[in-house]
Amino acid sequence: MAKELITSFGFENIVKEFKKLLEIEKPYWVKEKRIAAEHGDRSENAEYISAKAEIRNIDKRLRFLNKIINNSEVIDISKIPHKKVNFGSQVTLFDFNENKEKIFIIVGTYETNPNENRISNKSPLGKALLGKELNDEFEFKINENILEYEILKIEQYKMEK
Repeated sequence: MAKELITSFGFENIVKEFKKLLEIEKPYWVKEKRIAAEHGDRSENAEYISAKAEIRNIDKRLRFLNKIINNSEVIDISKIPHKKVNFGSQVTLFDFNENKEKIFIIVGTYETNPNENRISNKSPLGKALLGKELNDEFEFKINENILEYEILKIEQYKMEK
């Protein structure tokens, strides 16, 4: 199975979340479940049922995060050149269709966030951007729309702690 690329910053966040769930959240809900169980009939005990559901959700999330941790290739983007668009690049584009600038950050699949313009290296636009150079103009087709861009700036994205 091919490993998914992830920035060192993204990986650290995944590990932090995993540890918090495992060391703080899960023990809290296990304790709550035990306390609720002491109140008698579990079939109609809302606190018990709720705690049990929380533990189940935490376990699901832990399995998902563990999969990411074990199937990721961590990339230190500071060691990658950003003269061309690369993994971890922040790219400023001019969108000819909308006549305005747009900024995109190329990250791994597990780090994407459209609200923050973080797009996957495997997304159609991410793939189209990889390897492009400053001042390159290119067309990008999505559905039946043809979008035209020019690359105005390429730099390493500065991850925020």
